[in-house]
Amino acid sequence: SQVLTQEEYLARYPDEDARYVLAASADWNIDAAEAGSSSLLRYVNHSSSPNCYYHVERVRRSPARRVSFYTLRPVRPGEELLFDYGKEFWRGRCEEQVGDGT
Repeated sequence: SQVLTQEEYLARYPDEDARYVLAASADWNIDAAEAGSSSLLRYVNHSSSPNCYYHVERVRRSPARRVSFYTLRPVRPGEELLFDYGKEFWRGRCEEQVGDGT
């Protein structure tokens, strides 16, 4: 996946309509749009009842950051990984309520 600053993200997606971008922080985003060069992050889907979450971690002695995913409970082999995209992701994307609205 490609790491984009907020400025690069807005230049690439001026309407902020990216489908495979994780807003990892207010300053940078992870773009997983290219299937051939992206990580498995591309395949983690939304649920209002997630079984995993992500955490942005600093890399020691570096300005770089790392995004790590953790499970909230034991996940069975073959079970889909799901996390909550958050309300901001859905704002303006659909007219209907998504999930349970939380």
